[in-house]
Amino acid sequence: MANKVRHLASLVNRSGSTSWVRTFTISNTVGNVAFIIEWVDHCLGCEEVLKVNTPVGTLFLTHRKDVICQMDWDLNLSANDLQNNELQQKFAAFWINPSQSISVKLLKQGSDYRHRVWAALNNIPLGTTLTYSALAKQINSSARAVGNACRDNPYPVIIPCHRVVSVSGMGGYSGQIAGDLIAIKCKLLDYESRFI
Repeated sequence: MANKVRHLASLVNRSGSTSWVRTFTISNTVGNVAFIIEWVDHCLGCEEVLKVNTPVGTLFLTHRKDVICQMDWDLNLSANDLQNNELQQKFAAFWINPSQSISVKLLKQGSDYRHRVWAALNNIPLGTTLTYSALAKQINSSARAVGNACRDNPYPVIIPCHRVVSVSGMGGYSGQIAGDLIAIKCKLLDYESRFI
């Protein structure tokens, strides 16, 4: 069975404000993998940092209530002190069973161009890669501009910038071309390849 990607988008009006909802579903031979992303223009509440353990390292999730504001990799490998809240449980379940859907609210960041690149990233099937130049061609842009949008991705894993590689190798990841983040990119691609 070939990999199939379905991408849906719609506008939702909540309490008088408009939020962009982007839903994407990736179907493969294992089952359906879905991140249902609701872009939120602003959020209230105290900012908290949550650690999420993954098979490839620990992620820091900065959130306000149920809205994720930022994600980043913990390069200090401090996997202890993992909190047990709803977001952590969702991500833990996802890593155990990537065919499970996760609904998340993300604080809207970046330009319209960045969102165009990030939407295209969401169309890259689990366990596959695409080059910066091929993605750029799909959205009528340049490879360098696509790379910059990937570097500025505030939500690694949810927006899978790790699936974009250079024509001559691995390329970069989160602004690095060598080191710990490239090792995480390699581990992510290896992990995902098991589900195709």
